Amino acid sequence: MKHSLHLDEGRYPAKVRWFLAAAWLVILAKCAAVWWAVGYWRVPFSAAWVIVPTLIFAALATALWLGLRDE
Repeated sequence: MKHSLHLDEGRYPAKVRWFLAAAWLVILAKCAAVWWAVGYWRVPFSAAWVIVPTLIFAALATALWLGLRDE
């Protein structure tokens, strides 16, 4: 099964690309805050239990959105 990812910049206006970048910044800020909070308050679980699923689902949602084709 061969998949190719072709991003058409004309398809996504600048506002949409800025929104996507801002959304990723919020996601990364949340991950950094969780990492800090778990260490600061010595929570009895690893921060990875929150951060890894967050990044996986964000990447999946981004890939599905960017890969969506109007056919």
